[in-house]
Amino acid sequence: MNYTREEKVKIIVDIAKNLKNFPAKNGSSVNLYNNQYTFIEKFKSVTMKWIQTDNSEYEGFLYFEEINKYFEYKFPRSKNKEPLFVLRHNHFFKD
Repeated sequence: MNYTREEKVKIIVDIAKNLKNFPAKNGSSVNLYNNQYTFIEKFKSVTMKWIQTDNSEYEGFLYFEEINKYFEYKFPRSKNKEPLFVLRHNHFFKD
């Protein structure tokens, strides 16, 4: 069984809420869902495609230039796979 459009929207809204209150090392939080960050435009593009396209599946990495790290994402088609959106240490070389 595949994710419905409504289920996809809920998943993305939850991710956006987490980005708006991303935990900082000092115990406070920082708003990463801010248009000043380079990855946000790409994040919005990928998530809108996933939401608007039935039976779609997207995975990859979004480079967060300001801190030299990547967000790994997996937006699956099927409900038997959990969506993933997580910040990773930079083990890659930027093109």
